[in-house]
Amino acid sequence: MVADQRAFAGVKVLDLTRVLAGPFCSYQLALLGAEVIKIEPPGRGESVRWRTEADPSFGEQGMSLGFMTQSSNKRFMTLDLNKPEGRDIFLQLAADCDLVVQNIRTGSGDKRGIGYEAVRAVNPEVVFMSITAYGNTGPKAQHAAYDSVIQAWSGLMSVNGTTETGPIKAGPPIIDYATGLAAAYAASAALFQRQRTGEGQYIDMSMLDTTMILMSSVVTAYLNTGAAPQQVGNDAASQSPASTTFNTSDGLLAFAVNEEHQYQHMLQVLELTQLNSDTRFATSAARKQAVPALRALLQARLMTRTALEWELAMNAAGVPAGRVRTIPDCMGDAQMASRHMFHTFPPSVTGFARDLQVPLAPFGFAHNGPRADTPPRAVGADTLAILEELGLSASRIEALRAQQVV
Repeated sequence: MVADQRAFAGVKVLDLTRVLAGPFCSYQLALLGAEVIKIEPPGRGESVRWRTEADPSFGEQGMSLGFMTQSSNKRFMTLDLNKPEGRDIFLQLAADCDLVVQNIRTGSGDKRGIGYEAVRAVNPEVVFMSITAYGNTGPKAQHAAYDSVIQAWSGLMSVNGTTETGPIKAGPPIIDYATGLAAAYAASAALFQRQRTGEGQYIDMSMLDTTMILMSSVVTAYLNTGAAPQQVGNDAASQSPASTTFNTSDGLLAFAVNEEHQYQHMLQVLELTQLNSDTRFATSAARKQAVPALRALLQARLMTRTALEWELAMNAAGVPAGRVRTIPDCMGDAQMASRHMFHTFPPSVTGFARDLQVPLAPFGFAHNGPRADTPPRAVGADTLAILEELGLSASRIEALRAQQVV
């Protein structure tokens, strides 16, 4: 049998996370070969398992779509961390792991004897990550939040939408997933640093901090000018007059025409090169003073063909443009099929009546890259095996079950 050559093969991760951000972090590591032990409360496990979004039949089986999104390649163990016996078993596991990921409230782990100091006492070289809503410092350190609340609190909603719509949040839980990706990056950096220095690390990771970094250019502009960002709807951050969405004969078309050569190529495709002789549009500076007039002329021509026809013509000419697609449109496109970003588990593996598709990582390697090996598993599916690996006897395990520790 060939040894796993993926980046994190041999790395052991204890996953004390729930909902989306934390589990997505450990999932990204698991895709690259890390052994991830996901710890859940005995009984029903974490609540996300039972959500009934999109198709209730999945949640009714403890396998909600949100849960399955980030649960492949993991081992699942139940453990009551509020009981001394559960804490002791956790610390046994922690003594032999490389990374602990928690997303419980600031201070909660310390109170239960499962925080950084307790883990470091049994494993001085551990990398320990705390993922919280607002971070482990400041007046909001102990406050809870979800994705939508962070979008509101951070100001993200205030710059999304238009003056007519008012603040609007992004539809998907993008802050959760962005935090998970950033956390995986931070964990990778800390593990690499430990390999070089031999020292462990504590990582303070927050959804708020991630959101501010996602808005880097907007926040930097405010910090250096004092001007509050405005809602610009579908207009691009570049404020280029042609960088927005336009109607076509059958739907919306998005443009990002930020360079002069892109603008000229756009005019050629639209057969509007005569606009170059109009003083209102002759230069980039002039066009910024005549945005409504320019857009009206572009809009009139774009209404003569479909969004896809214009997209293909513009792309062929080197102009960044794309039809505004629905998720089904995008997922059905040949471009997505070529990227191999999703893995399909057949019914013979999952027990479901149909194929199960899960996302992978947002990148590919030439070899030994991210890969889904095992599907999401039932609550506590690996508890017995993990306890036996710790050396616990059958009688001891049975006693722990009777006490509802596992």
